[in-house]
Amino acid sequence: MFAVEWLRYPGALPDAARLAASLAAGQRGSPASEPTARAAFAAFLPQTDPRRARSWKPTRVGPLAVLFHGHLDNTADAARALGLPAPACGDNQALAALYGQALLTWGEDTDLRLIGEYAAATLDETRSRLRLARSPLRAPPLHYHAAPGRVIAATAVRAIFAGGVGQRLNESRLADMALFNASDEQRGWFEEVSRVPLGSVVLLTPDGEDTRRYYDIDALPMLDRAAPQDYLAQAQALLAEGTRAALAGSKRPALMLSGGLDSALVAVNTLDALPAAEPLNAYTFVVEPGWSGRSLTGQYGDERPRVEALCAMHPRIRPHFHDNAERGYDPRLDQLFMAIGGAQQGLANLGVYHRLWEAAREDGCDRVLLGEFGNATLSASGDWAFREYLLQGRWHELYLALRDAPADNRPLWRKLASLALLPLLPDPLWRWQRRLRGIPDIYLEASPLRRDYAEASGALARSRAAGLPDPRHPVRDRRALLREVHANAWGEFSDIYSGFEQVYGIAQRDPTAYRPLFEFCAGLPSTMFLRGGQQRWLARALLRGRIPEDQRLSALRGSHNADWHSRLSRQRGAMLEQLERLKEVPRLAAMFDFERLRHALENWPETDAVGDAERLAISAALPRALIMARFVNYVEGRNEG
Repeated sequence: MFAVEWLRYPGALPDAARLAASLAAGQRGSPASEPTARAAFAAFLPQTDPRRARSWKPTRVGPLAVLFHGHLDNTADAARALGLPAPACGDNQALAALYGQALLTWGEDTDLRLIGEYAAATLDETRSRLRLARSPLRAPPLHYHAAPGRVIAATAVRAIFAGGVGQRLNESRLADMALFNASDEQRGWFEEVSRVPLGSVVLLTPDGEDTRRYYDIDALPMLDRAAPQDYLAQAQALLAEGTRAALAGSKRPALMLSGGLDSALVAVNTLDALPAAEPLNAYTFVVEPGWSGRSLTGQYGDERPRVEALCAMHPRIRPHFHDNAERGYDPRLDQLFMAIGGAQQGLANLGVYHRLWEAAREDGCDRVLLGEFGNATLSASGDWAFREYLLQGRWHELYLALRDAPADNRPLWRKLASLALLPLLPDPLWRWQRRLRGIPDIYLEASPLRRDYAEASGALARSRAAGLPDPRHPVRDRRALLREVHANAWGEFSDIYSGFEQVYGIAQRDPTAYRPLFEFCAGLPSTMFLRGGQQRWLARALLRGRIPEDQRLSALRGSHNADWHSRLSRQRGAMLEQLERLKEVPRLAAMFDFERLRHALENWPETDAVGDAERLAISAALPRALIMARFVNYVEGRNEG
């Protein structure tokens, strides 16, 4: 991690050591810093001897002082093109040298030519310019405070506060996140603190700042027509390439393994990339013993049987199952608040992962492998193609797709209207017909905000202007799906990944997020995803013969929180007490619908056989209210909750 404070005009010398100490808070490693006449540079060096840290300096390339955090997947090719030695994996100083030379050689094409997940800051004091950049798709966070006299930028927002900036929450950001609206990527969680969006560069000079988004999903080319088998071969080659890149420098990887297709793709390709006799440790959260066995339509709740069947087929996979039976929805929240500097709504879904990361660390693993980007790449469902097949007159494909639509027993004419015709409507008409039919907005049901606060604060208006929190389903086309997810999810989960890395001291990678693979999949025709009536066709074709057929062909989706009732039932009393304390804080009571949540707790259902509205209030809105309220108290120094 790094931080830099730059004086736009000559003034008091910044405190480099203070910035460095803030980066190292709660971490295993050493802070490092260097002051200059008008700048302070700081870094956190994990697992580094303090004596080595004392000699640290930012990498200098020509007129540039360069700070780099993250990794590159094409270091060898980039170094060869630049005439440099290839950096060793994890050597941020060498990666910074490569990045700086790339800027001097390739200019503003640098971030398109370099492939990886990174944040970079380059200060050119001769031109009085600070350049901040983040890679596309996924990247470590990069926050900045731009005042008339100085700029502070850091990969952990706590360093900005260590630089003397007041820690005041951005109320609109908090409200928007409670409504599942993360579409304003540049707005930070705190007043006077912004974020560099994914795939963007921010240039700061004494005269101001300028943000340029250099990565445009809509500009990605469609692929030339080819036979399906040719596409399959290219997809497999890119996934294998991305898997090798994700494993670079790792001696003992850990895989987060579910019973679905995405992590199975990562599993079998990781086995291919590892030495022939080397095992692969896999970690799976499973339902706790008190689970009722009930799942929502089209879903399955217990990952264990599928994972066990996969491991029987591939004995080198060593499964580790954890049911989290002694844990609630909120482990290690204060650590994550400090690491992330936010309370992303996704934190309410991730409590079950903590034990898996802990187990991986206890087992000596040095890399966590994920498959979470698969839905945007190889295993996209293809459900946008209903509309496309209708407009193109591809009647046979449309008929098969409607006939075999998973978990949908409606008559064919109703599926045609819902899946192919309604997506053609303009946004106002589409929302009107949903209101007319009485279809509830699941995101509003899952939001912990009071409705009057959502309206008065402008959060509801901002959400509607962004097309949220009631996105179309199915979306109009493939690119619309990618735009929607990019704008409202990838940046927030990048922050969460960074938080888990800081808390557990293990880096994570996702081979399904490998950028060449993403761009290849973004250019594929829809028939590679919805073909012959089968959704997720590409992923299933790649896995033919590699996983059990029941898993490969299943149309069921994993239910992430199937045992919510038994898990939350244990904490019911504690949550009631917490709500009572939180509602005494006027600003929290004005924001969150504590009365609705208290009613849900006091009228606790005996089983999980409840309607959608009640289930969302309990399993979604309640944890989010408590987490976000606790974050407010954490920032403002209160002990309530």
